[in-house]
Amino acid sequence: MVMKKKILLRIFSLALVASLVIPMTGCGSKRRQEEYKRDGIEAMQNEDYDKALKYFLNALSQSGSVGKEEKDLALYKASAQYKLGKSGEALKTLQGLLEFDSKDVKALYLMGLIYCDCNKPSKALNYLTKACSLSRKSSLYENAYLSLINAGMGDQADTFYEKMPKEARASKEVLRLRVISYEDVSDFSNALDSAESYLRQYPDDEDMAKEKDFLETALKTVSTDNDAEETETTENN
Repeated sequence: MVMKKKILLRIFSLALVASLVIPMTGCGSKRRQEEYKRDGIEAMQNEDYDKALKYFLNALSQSGSVGKEEKDLALYKASAQYKLGKSGEALKTLQGLLEFDSKDVKALYLMGLIYCDCNKPSKALNYLTKACSLSRKSSLYENAYLSLINAGMGDQADTFYEKMPKEARASKEVLRLRVISYEDVSDFSNALDSAESYLRQYPDDEDMAKEKDFLETALKTVSTDNDAEETETTENN
Protein backbone atom coordinates (compact mmCIF):
# COMPACT_ATOMS: atom_id res chain seq x y z
CA MET A 1 0.00 0.00 0.00
CA VAL A 2 2.83 2.41 0.86
CA MET A 3 4.65 1.55 -2.36
CA LYS A 4 1.48 2.10 -4.42
CA LYS A 5 0.96 5.47 -2.79
CA LYS A 6 4.55 6.50 -3.54
CA ILE A 7 4.13 5.53 -7.18
CA LEU A 8 0.87 7.47 -7.40
CA LEU A 9 2.56 10.55 -6.00
CA ARG A 10 5.47 10.13 -8.40
CA ILE A 11 3.13 10.02 -11.39
CA PHE A 12 1.62 13.32 -10.43
CA SER A 13 4.85 15.00 -9.46
CA LEU A 14 7.16 13.77 -12.21
CA ALA A 15 5.10 12.63 -15.16
CA LEU A 16 1.53 13.79 -15.41
CA VAL A 17 1.70 17.32 -14.06
CA ALA A 18 5.39 18.16 -14.20
CA SER A 19 4.80 21.24 -16.32
CA LEU A 20 1.45 22.39 -14.98
CA VAL A 21 0.98 26.12 -14.90
CA ILE A 22 -1.92 25.83 -12.47
CA PRO A 23 -1.06 24.14 -9.13
CA MET A 24 -2.97 20.94 -8.32
CA THR A 25 -5.85 21.79 -6.06
CA GLY A 26 -6.45 18.37 -4.53
CA CYS A 27 -10.16 18.10 -5.33
CA GLY A 28 -10.75 20.26 -8.40
CA SER A 29 -13.79 20.28 -10.61
CA LYS A 30 -14.93 17.27 -12.58
CA ARG A 31 -16.92 19.46 -14.91
CA ARG A 32 -13.96 21.70 -15.67
CA GLN A 33 -11.76 18.65 -16.20
CA GLU A 34 -14.18 17.32 -18.81
CA GLU A 35 -14.30 20.73 -20.52
CA TYR A 36 -10.52 20.97 -20.67
CA LYS A 37 -10.29 17.43 -22.02
CA ARG A 38 -12.91 18.14 -24.70
CA ASP A 39 -11.13 21.35 -25.73
CA GLY A 40 -7.81 19.51 -25.80
CA ILE A 41 -9.15 16.79 -28.07
CA GLU A 42 -10.61 19.42 -30.37
CA ALA A 43 -7.24 21.20 -30.51
CA MET A 44 -5.54 17.89 -31.36
CA GLN A 45 -8.00 17.38 -34.21
CA ASN A 46 -7.13 20.87 -35.46
CA GLU A 47 -3.41 20.00 -35.15
CA ASP A 48 -2.90 22.80 -32.62
CA TYR A 49 -0.78 20.62 -30.33
CA ASP A 50 0.59 23.42 -28.19
CA LYS A 51 -2.90 24.51 -27.22
CA ALA A 52 -3.95 20.88 -26.77
CA LEU A 53 -1.10 20.26 -24.35
CA LYS A 54 -2.13 23.24 -22.23
CA TYR A 55 -5.71 22.00 -22.06
CA PHE A 56 -4.65 18.51 -21.00
CA LEU A 57 -2.36 19.92 -18.35
CA ASN A 58 -5.18 22.06 -17.02
CA ALA A 59 -7.49 19.05 -17.02
CA LEU A 60 -4.97 17.07 -14.97
CA SER A 61 -4.72 19.93 -12.49
CA GLN A 62 -8.36 19.36 -11.54
CA SER A 63 -7.65 15.95 -9.98
CA GLY A 64 -6.16 14.89 -6.69
CA SER A 65 -5.81 11.18 -7.51
CA VAL A 66 -4.97 8.92 -10.43
CA GLY A 67 -7.89 7.04 -11.95
CA LYS A 68 -9.00 5.96 -15.41
CA GLU A 69 -9.77 9.52 -16.49
CA GLU A 70 -6.35 10.78 -15.39
CA LYS A 71 -4.62 7.91 -17.19
CA ASP A 72 -6.49 8.82 -20.38
CA LEU A 73 -5.52 12.45 -19.97
CA ALA A 74 -1.89 11.47 -19.45
CA LEU A 75 -1.95 9.55 -22.74
CA TYR A 76 -3.40 12.58 -24.49
CA LYS A 77 -0.72 14.72 -22.88
CA ALA A 78 2.02 12.37 -24.09
CA SER A 79 0.52 12.36 -27.60
CA ALA A 80 0.53 16.16 -27.70
CA GLN A 81 4.12 16.28 -26.45
CA TYR A 82 5.10 13.74 -29.10
CA LYS A 83 3.41 15.76 -31.86
CA LEU A 84 5.27 18.86 -30.66
CA GLY A 85 8.59 17.04 -31.09
CA LYS A 86 9.07 16.71 -27.33
CA SER A 87 9.82 13.00 -27.45
CA GLY A 88 11.82 12.99 -24.22
CA GLU A 89 9.00 14.63 -22.27
CA ALA A 90 6.44 12.29 -23.82
CA LEU A 91 8.52 9.27 -22.78
CA LYS A 92 8.73 10.58 -19.21
CA THR A 93 4.96 11.00 -19.09
CA LEU A 94 4.43 7.46 -20.35
CA GLN A 95 7.05 6.03 -18.02
CA GLY A 96 5.15 7.55 -15.12
CA LEU A 97 2.01 5.78 -16.27
CA LEU A 98 3.84 2.48 -16.57
CA GLU A 99 5.23 2.77 -13.05
CA PHE A 100 1.64 3.01 -11.87
CA ASP A 101 0.34 0.33 -14.27
CA SER A 102 3.05 -1.69 -16.03
CA LYS A 103 0.46 -3.36 -18.26
CA ASP A 104 -1.02 -0.23 -19.79
CA VAL A 105 -1.16 -1.33 -23.44
CA LYS A 106 -1.68 2.15 -24.86
CA ALA A 107 1.29 3.58 -22.96
CA LEU A 108 3.54 0.68 -23.99
CA TYR A 109 2.47 0.96 -27.60
CA LEU A 110 2.98 4.71 -27.79
CA MET A 111 6.44 4.34 -26.26
CA GLY A 112 7.24 1.81 -28.98
CA LEU A 113 6.13 4.22 -31.69
CA ILE A 114 8.18 7.04 -30.21
CA TYR A 115 11.27 4.83 -30.08
CA CYS A 116 10.64 3.97 -33.75
CA ASP A 117 10.80 7.68 -34.56
CA CYS A 118 13.85 8.14 -32.33
CA ASN A 119 15.66 5.33 -34.17
CA LYS A 120 16.00 3.13 -31.10
CA PRO A 121 15.41 -0.33 -32.66
CA SER A 122 15.83 -2.49 -29.55
CA LYS A 123 13.57 -0.34 -27.39
CA ALA A 124 11.00 0.01 -30.17
CA LEU A 125 10.83 -3.76 -30.57
CA ASN A 126 10.69 -4.32 -26.81
CA TYR A 127 7.78 -1.97 -26.11
CA LEU A 128 5.77 -2.90 -29.20
CA THR A 129 6.18 -6.59 -28.37
CA LYS A 130 5.01 -6.03 -24.78
CA ALA A 131 1.99 -4.02 -25.89
CA CYS A 132 0.90 -6.56 -28.48
CA SER A 133 1.51 -9.56 -26.21
CA LEU A 134 -0.83 -8.04 -23.64
CA SER A 135 -3.45 -6.96 -26.16
CA ARG A 136 -3.38 -10.03 -28.43
CA LYS A 137 -5.29 -8.05 -31.06
CA SER A 138 -4.25 -8.87 -34.61
CA SER A 139 -4.82 -5.28 -35.70
CA LEU A 140 -2.31 -4.01 -33.13
CA TYR A 141 0.26 -6.59 -34.25
CA GLU A 142 -0.24 -5.49 -37.85
CA ASN A 143 0.17 -1.80 -37.05
CA ALA A 144 3.25 -2.44 -34.91
CA TYR A 145 4.84 -4.46 -37.69
CA LEU A 146 4.12 -1.72 -40.22
CA SER A 147 5.62 0.87 -37.86
CA LEU A 148 8.87 -1.10 -37.61
CA ILE A 149 9.02 -1.48 -41.40
CA ASN A 150 8.32 2.21 -41.98
CA ALA A 151 11.05 3.10 -39.48
CA GLY A 152 13.55 1.08 -41.52
CA MET A 153 13.96 -1.50 -38.77
CA GLY A 154 13.91 -4.56 -40.99
CA ASP A 155 15.70 -6.94 -38.61
CA GLN A 156 13.42 -6.01 -35.74
CA ALA A 157 10.39 -6.36 -38.04
CA ASP A 158 11.49 -9.89 -38.94
CA THR A 159 11.88 -10.79 -35.27
CA PHE A 160 8.48 -9.29 -34.49
CA TYR A 161 6.85 -11.11 -37.42
CA GLU A 162 7.84 -14.48 -35.98
CA LYS A 163 5.98 -13.62 -32.76
CA MET A 164 2.80 -12.51 -34.50
CA PRO A 165 -0.32 -14.70 -34.33
CA LYS A 166 -1.23 -16.57 -37.50
CA GLU A 167 -4.13 -14.27 -38.34
CA ALA A 168 -1.94 -11.16 -38.20
CA ARG A 169 0.82 -12.76 -40.27
CA ALA A 170 -1.77 -13.58 -42.94
CA SER A 171 -2.80 -9.93 -43.22
CA LYS A 172 -2.77 -8.69 -46.80
CA GLU A 173 -0.95 -5.49 -45.85
CA VAL A 174 1.65 -7.32 -43.77
CA LEU A 175 2.42 -9.82 -46.52
CA ARG A 176 2.60 -7.07 -49.13
CA LEU A 177 4.99 -5.00 -47.03
CA ARG A 178 7.25 -8.01 -46.49
CA VAL A 179 7.72 -8.21 -50.23
CA ILE A 180 8.49 -4.49 -50.50
CA SER A 181 10.85 -4.39 -47.52
CA TYR A 182 12.97 -7.26 -48.84
CA GLU A 183 13.00 -5.79 -52.33
CA ASP A 184 14.13 -2.41 -50.99
CA VAL A 185 17.34 -3.99 -49.68
CA SER A 186 17.77 -6.08 -52.84
CA ASP A 187 17.04 -9.32 -51.00
CA PHE A 188 15.23 -10.75 -54.00
CA SER A 189 15.24 -14.32 -52.72
CA ASN A 190 13.23 -13.50 -49.57
CA ALA A 191 11.14 -11.00 -51.52
CA LEU A 192 10.18 -13.76 -53.96
CA ASP A 193 9.37 -16.16 -51.12
CA SER A 194 7.16 -13.49 -49.57
CA ALA A 195 5.44 -12.80 -52.89
CA GLU A 196 4.68 -16.50 -53.28
CA SER A 197 3.28 -16.62 -49.73
CA TYR A 198 1.12 -13.61 -50.55
CA LEU A 199 -0.24 -15.21 -53.73
CA ARG A 200 -1.11 -18.41 -51.89
CA GLN A 201 -3.38 -16.30 -49.71
CA TYR A 202 -4.57 -13.90 -52.41
CA PRO A 203 -4.16 -15.68 -55.78
CA ASP A 204 -6.27 -13.18 -57.73
CA ASP A 205 -4.00 -10.20 -57.07
CA GLU A 206 -2.69 -9.35 -60.55
CA ASP A 207 -0.28 -6.68 -59.33
CA MET A 208 1.47 -9.13 -57.01
CA ALA A 209 1.59 -11.71 -59.81
CA LYS A 210 3.46 -9.16 -61.92
CA GLU A 211 5.72 -8.40 -58.96
CA LYS A 212 6.50 -12.10 -58.63
CA ASP A 213 7.51 -12.23 -62.32
CA PHE A 214 9.75 -9.21 -61.81
CA LEU A 215 11.42 -10.76 -58.77
CA GLU A 216 12.06 -14.02 -60.60
CA THR A 217 13.77 -12.06 -63.38
CA ALA A 218 15.74 -9.96 -60.90
CA LEU A 219 16.90 -13.06 -59.04
CA LYS A 220 18.06 -14.69 -62.28
CA THR A 221 19.93 -11.50 -63.25
CA VAL A 222 21.70 -11.34 -59.91
CA SER A 223 22.61 -15.02 -60.15
CA THR A 224 23.97 -14.53 -63.68
CA ASP A 225 26.01 -11.49 -62.64
CA ASN A 226 27.46 -13.39 -59.69
CA ASP A 227 28.43 -16.32 -61.92
CA ALA A 228 30.12 -13.93 -64.35
CA GLU A 229 32.10 -12.30 -61.54
CA GLU A 230 33.22 -15.67 -60.22
CA THR A 231 34.33 -16.72 -63.71
CA GLU A 232 36.27 -13.50 -64.22
CA THR A 233 37.95 -13.86 -60.84
CA THR A 234 38.96 -17.44 -61.61
CA GLU A 235 40.40 -16.47 -65.01
CA ASN A 236 42.37 -13.59 -63.51
CA ASN A 237 43.88 -15.92 -60.94
